[in-house]
Amino acid sequence: MENILCGQADDPSGQKWETYDLKPVDYFYPERDLLPESLVSEDTLSRLADTFNDKLNLWRTDYNRFWEAIQADTKFLCDANAVDYSLFMVRIPASSEPLVPGRPSPWRAGLLSADGKWKYRAVILDFFWARHKLHAQAMSGLIQTFNVVGRQGPMSITTTPSEYREKFLMMIEEMIRVH
Repeated sequence: MENILCGQADDPSGQKWETYDLKPVDYFYPERDLLPESLVSEDTLSRLADTFNDKLNLWRTDYNRFWEAIQADTKFLCDANAVDYSLFMVRIPASSEPLVPGRPSPWRAGLLSADGKWKYRAVILDFFWARHKLHAQAMSGLIQTFNVVGRQGPMSITTTPSEYREKFLMMIEEMIRVH
């Protein structure tokens, strides 16, 4: 995996770059719901779930390519029994021209939005939980037991890979406007 923020430090508009770590927000997070507030800083709490309050404005052709790649990548992760991944997205001002080492591609360099205001970079990351592993099964049992008493709702470790994939794809689909 590469650093999709490459070029930001050399870009005169680098401070205008926006980053989003996006995942379905209807799962409960142990950092927020299991630990007392005194143990978790406000900064940590504020970074648990980014929200993207805009739309990715994509041309139909770009959308089709992006959607096919997202479908294939999440199917691979689902088949590998992985959950809790996120879409790490960078939104760059359209006027920026950051250098990208290696093989050029639109999503590596920054795909120009259909409205001409932004360039987008994106990658799927953070797929830490393989549901079939002992640690994940133990955590799942612990959370399910806690939920009997606390009724906090689902957590990504207690979901199935297919359910997580479905919610992840729905999240992405809702944030795209096709032109």
